Amino acid sequence: MNRELLDKFRMGYFILYLNDGSLFGNAVVKRQQLAGFSDEDARYTHIEVSGGEKHSINISPPISKLVDILEKHKGRYIRLVKFKNKEYEDGKRYKVAYFSASLCNKPYDIRGILAFVFKWIKHSNRLYFCSEGALWALQMVFPDVLGIKPNECMPAHFTDEKYFETVWEGILTYI
Repeated sequence: MNRELLDKFRMGYFILYLNDGSLFGNAVVKRQQLAGFSDEDARYTHIEVSGGEKHSINISPPISKLVDILEKHKGRYIRLVKFKNKEYEDGKRYKVAYFSASLCNKPYDIRGILAFVFKWIKHSNRLYFCSEGALWALQMVFPDVLGIKPNECMPAHFTDEKYFETVWEGILTYI
């Protein structure tokens, strides 16, 4: 990954990860398709808020943490998106990254992700899974965006071209 490309990864942008083919990833794809997302959009099964350049906030089991995407996700196909809003681009994206970072060191919401797959399971409102944390951080700055609660959010929501613009997509490799 060259320096010019790494500079596209700005604080507050969102990194969508293509399904890695795991059992869990395949279940997320199916759930998103059942929710009405296209096959193309449903392929994205994980999301992180960029901390800028090679860092992001990874909300995954067992605990959310700051990661180096070039180490954690090397070889994965990603789509980097930004929220379509002038205030966001003029600096509010930093607040989105700040709120996302405030979720570091919290346990992953295993029950919430099970509730995502099995609707009869009640979800916790104190813990987060990946798309829930990403939307929560965005809604801390832009409260009405997407018109859904964070716990109803799926990674595919961040592919909606009405709200998000693709900055770059491709395979993550080392610099």
